[in-house]
Amino acid sequence: MADYVNTSSPRPRILIVDDEINIREFCRLLLRRDYDVAAVEHGLSAIEILREQSFDLVLTDLQMPHVDGIELVKHLRTFYLHTDAIVMTAHATVETAREALKLGALDYIAKPIDAEQLQKTIRTAIELQRVRREKERLSDLVLMYQFSQAIATSLDIEEQTARLIEFIGRRFTPSHIGLSLIDSDGETLVTLIGPDPGRRLTLAATSEEALRIVHRQLIDRPSVSPDRWIEVILRSRDRAIGLLDLAVRNEQPPFDATDRHLIEVFASQIASALDNARLYRALKDQYEQMIAALAGAIEARDAYTYGHSRQVTRYAVRLAQELGLSADDIERIHYAGLLHDIGKIGVPDDVLLKPGPLSVQEAAQMRAHPEIGIRILEQIRGLRDILPIIAAHHERIDGTGYPYGLRGDDIPLGARILAVADAFEALTADRAYRPALSPEQALQILQEGRGTHWDAQVVDVFIRLMQRERLWEQAPRLRQPARSQILVELS
Repeated sequence: MADYVNTSSPRPRILIVDDEINIREFCRLLLRRDYDVAAVEHGLSAIEILREQSFDLVLTDLQMPHVDGIELVKHLRTFYLHTDAIVMTAHATVETAREALKLGALDYIAKPIDAEQLQKTIRTAIELQRVRREKERLSDLVLMYQFSQAIATSLDIEEQTARLIEFIGRRFTPSHIGLSLIDSDGETLVTLIGPDPGRRLTLAATSEEALRIVHRQLIDRPSVSPDRWIEVILRSRDRAIGLLDLAVRNEQPPFDATDRHLIEVFASQIASALDNARLYRALKDQYEQMIAALAGAIEARDAYTYGHSRQVTRYAVRLAQELGLSADDIERIHYAGLLHDIGKIGVPDDVLLKPGPLSVQEAAQMRAHPEIGIRILEQIRGLRDILPIIAAHHERIDGTGYPYGLRGDDIPLGARILAVADAFEALTADRAYRPALSPEQALQILQEGRGTHWDAQVVDVFIRLMQRERLWEQAPRLRQPARSQILVELS
């Protein structure tokens, strides 16, 4: 029989396991003044009580019926890593005690038991455990600080989920992680981490129970015991925004109260970060839609240049990636590509749409479009970083370009990249005054102008990229419907 004690006591808790009642009672009476003590008669009873109560230390005999001390130590090391073990042994079983130490027992005491030695050994074990737990607590605090710093430096959802996997993996070594997030529309749940990232299901209701149901449809729950699985609702601004669950294998120790609390802290931090990232992405999507609409408004004036900016952007971004530019630089080139011709809104139709060669005066009007674009966009604070790229995308390496006659490295790299992409797209597209050239012809023209018209290194990388990937075949350029077709659709 077990001597049950109040599990809410802050005092260290010790479980004594011995089939000799005199030894159990001797140890229990000796230790009960300083500790909360329970006593059972063999290892099987110890395993049963461990399922119901937590203990800091197990003091166990080695030779017992049903489940002996060696098997009990193995059980502790498998399922209760935070519970230490001290074995009691007679002289004849010292080698067995040493085996127990190899399996993870903290210490052993020889029988017959000396009261003073037992108390000293227990005090030492409890102090070592206190120090170890303090180190673990500090380690968790450091881990949480590192995690909060890592996710605070990014508004990218993919990067934040990667950080979550990294830090939870370091702390818990889970066999499964599932993470879902409610989309900005408030009606769809999206898988971020799971068997099918990006998969989406509609939320039938906004309740937390509906969230749990849909999350489990997106992410299959692993077949583990309930104490090895955790599911936490992610909340931000007092509302549910997603769900995190994780599991460990059945052969791993179950989650204890400390683990569950730490995971809730992880969930709280990731919820706030993901919510901010989600809002940022929604704003960014609106921002890009606005930019695309501006670019489309210009291209709609001329059926020949419809889709030009989007195709130039695709070439320029891929070229920037090939050149190894940073993500921020590539984003700037992306926006500059979409808006590089916005200044043509200030060019009269009789010049912009003229089918033949331009006069000197008309050419001057056309060449003014980079500066017109700058005057339009400089009023938008968020676009000021791309103004130098747009301003210089018609400059030439030899200084004969416009509008400022910049030369060589004085031309921003982004503008040099955009100039090559712009030239290739223009050469391979039909114009009112000439048919499109073949991609091979266009690449040859770029080759002939390397070092004078265009940056030599940029041209070389672009030609290799195009010859390798044939980007013009992967996404053919958009064409504007004929005016007669538009009238039919409107009618």
